[in-house]
Amino acid sequence: MCIGGEQQNLILEQQQQEIKQCQKYKYLDMHITNDGSLDEEIKCRNNQRRQAIRQLNSILWDQAVSTENKHKIYNSIVKTIISYVSEVWPLKKRILKLHEATEMDFWRRAAGESKLDRVRNERIQNIMGVKHRISEDTKINQPRWYGHVQRMEESRIPKKILNWTPQGKRKRGRPRRSWREGIDDNLWTDRDQWRLEIRRRRRTL
Repeated sequence: MCIGGEQQNLILEQQQQEIKQCQKYKYLDMHITNDGSLDEEIKCRNNQRRQAIRQLNSILWDQAVSTENKHKIYNSIVKTIISYVSEVWPLKKRILKLHEATEMDFWRRAAGESKLDRVRNERIQNIMGVKHRISEDTKINQPRWYGHVQRMEESRIPKKILNWTPQGKRKRGRPRRSWREGIDDNLWTDRDQWRLEIRRRRRTL
C-alpha cells in the first residue's frame, strides 16, 4: 500500500513473485486505508459497538438489572469499544456526534425508553446518572497522549512523527482537520484545572 501516492504492485526479483497493491488492510485490529484517513476505522468501530449494544439488548431493557450494573457493563464493554485508539482520531464534529448517538442508544435502552417515547437525551442522562459523555472522555485522553509523546526521547518514532512537517505543495481545496488541530483547540493552558479535571473523572469511573 502506498498512502497518498500512486498505487503499484511490487515484484520480488529473487522469488519472481508479485505482491499486489491493496486499498485497505487490518493491522492490530485497526483498519488502515490508502488515503491516510481514519474514516474506515471509525465506521467499523461504530458498527462494532452498535452490534455489542444489540447483543446486550435483553439485559439493558431488564429493569431487574440495577443502574450500577448497567454502568459497569457500559464501562467494561461499550466504552472500551468506543474509545479504542480514540487518542489518535481527529476530533471532527461528525465523529463526535456519531459517538454520542451510539452512546445514547445504550443509555436509552438501559433506561427502558425507546425513541418513540420522545424523551430528551438530557432526561435519559439524569435517569441513568450519566455524569459526562464519551466525547468529553476523548477530549481528555487525547491531550494526555500528546503529553506522553512530548515526554519521549527525540529518537522515538511517535515523537518524530508528531514533529514532522510534510514537504512539497499541498493539494488544492480545504485540508482535512488534523489531529493536532483538535489538540490545539482542546488543550488547556491552566495545568491546575487540567489536573483537577483528571482527578474528578477518575473518581466517577
